[in-house]
Amino acid sequence: MTKIKMIATDVDGTFLNQQRQYDHDRFAQQLQRLQAADIRFVVASGNHLGHLHQVFAPTPAVQTFVAENGSLIVDHGQTLFQTTIPLPVVREVVAAILADDTIRPQVLRLSGQHGTYINRADHSNDPASQAYYFNNVVLVDDLTAVYDTIYKINGEWPNQTIQSLAAKLNAKFPHQIHAAASGFGSIDIIAPHMNKAIGVTQLAQAWNIAPSEIAAFGDNDNDLEMLRHVGFGVAMRNGTDTVKQVANLITPTDNDHDGVLNVIDAILDQKV
Repeated sequence: MTKIKMIATDVDGTFLNQQRQYDHDRFAQQLQRLQAADIRFVVASGNHLGHLHQVFAPTPAVQTFVAENGSLIVDHGQTLFQTTIPLPVVREVVAAILADDTIRPQVLRLSGQHGTYINRADHSNDPASQAYYFNNVVLVDDLTAVYDTIYKINGEWPNQTIQSLAAKLNAKFPHQIHAAASGFGSIDIIAPHMNKAIGVTQLAQAWNIAPSEIAAFGDNDNDLEMLRHVGFGVAMRNGTDTVKQVANLITPTDNDHDGVLNVIDAILDQKV
């Protein structure tokens, strides 16, 4: 296998276990070994940046984030790249989704530079568990009136097949958005042609790292492009069938049994 120079990983269902935890001490030791081996570590997630900072606060050596499914790339506090959804498109898509009972979600959010915006009337529908993911909520009376830099529209459809619904959204708004299932009944809607693969590639190019020199971990459909694009795509044992089909490796253990950390050790020990 080509020498790995960069490791990118999804967070929920991948790096974190079902209790939203990871082995801090083991990972901190791995980060030291990665640095010594000149291998960059990158978080590649659909989540907003503030949440990712909280997740990785116990291991502050993690300083590079491909957030919002590739739409926001920050390294050591510096924004390197960002791709937004134009506000007219945001307003058109939001209005159409909320007006159509066949695709209206339980809750709809806008992920912006200055907050995660939720309609005040729908806030009671927001699952309590989602408070974990959104630590910057701003309640508004009308999502179509929000004025901010918007990276992502996110919705919750817990009782529907989100893969088929994401396809329906892409067909309804061709060339305007890219919708992808992100797990837990959630769909992320970002700018067209944007995904984690694009974000990871932009970052790798800035570091003169080729796609063949990247290993990436993921578990869900918003990881598909990233796993296809890199030289060593790793699907979680607990991941979707679609992700497993495009991977070079399926982790021997799932996210509840250090699936990512075990493969990182194998990469460091040159056993894969």
